[in-house]
Amino acid sequence: METTPPLPRWQFASDDLLTRYVVVNDEDMRGWSIHTHHVDGTTDTSRFNEQPGLVDDTGRVFFHDDGPTQVWAAEIDAAALLISLETPTGVLLEVDQWDAMTAWLVESMQDEPAGLVIDLGPNTDIPDDELDDIELITAQLHRLDDGVVMVRRSRRILHTLRFADHSVQGLILDRWHHDGHFDDCTDGYLFSRDLALAAGACVAWVRDAGGVEAADRLGCSFDFADELPRRVEGN
Repeated sequence: METTPPLPRWQFASDDLLTRYVVVNDEDMRGWSIHTHHVDGTTDTSRFNEQPGLVDDTGRVFFHDDGPTQVWAAEIDAAALLISLETPTGVLLEVDQWDAMTAWLVESMQDEPAGLVIDLGPNTDIPDDELDDIELITAQLHRLDDGVVMVRRSRRILHTLRFADHSVQGLILDRWHHDGHFDDCTDGYLFSRDLALAAGACVAWVRDAGGVEAADRLGCSFDFADELPRRVEGN
């Protein structure tokens, strides 16, 4: 009887054309494939192929034509959900959807400028006059300067904050704060450069506080900072 292998360590990555992939860089994925689920209800399969790339000190993969490392990549649609990986012998290894959500949030924050806000919360419309009477499990990621992300967790709707600047000077990193500084944030906030830590904190909060059906009720929104029409030198 074949022993079920462990699920390989994987991550999302995109190339210069913004084609999205599931990537494994520390195992031979010859003959492996992924199974995905699309928003229209259809499913799809994509096989792993070798591509040249770079792997930084954190383990993040970058595609590069002259890269010194061969990574294994399987293409996935931008809006598709990764369901499982399949071994060369047809064994399906299910991907935990909370882990997939964490990986997706990390991917969504990478290389983004300060001011990006990602909100996680109920995907249903609730009348404004009922918001104060309902417990709502919400989480928020806010990109600051110098690669730092602020995580906020709450049992209320989290507002989009308007900071005077995004400087991280004087902030204490990698420590939960429960000082009531933000009146809409009931369950603490955190500053960190570790994107996996930040994303995992949001996902764990929604999963553990929201209950077993939290994923089915979850909605997500992105809010990017607006750019001023600055004059470019020479124009």
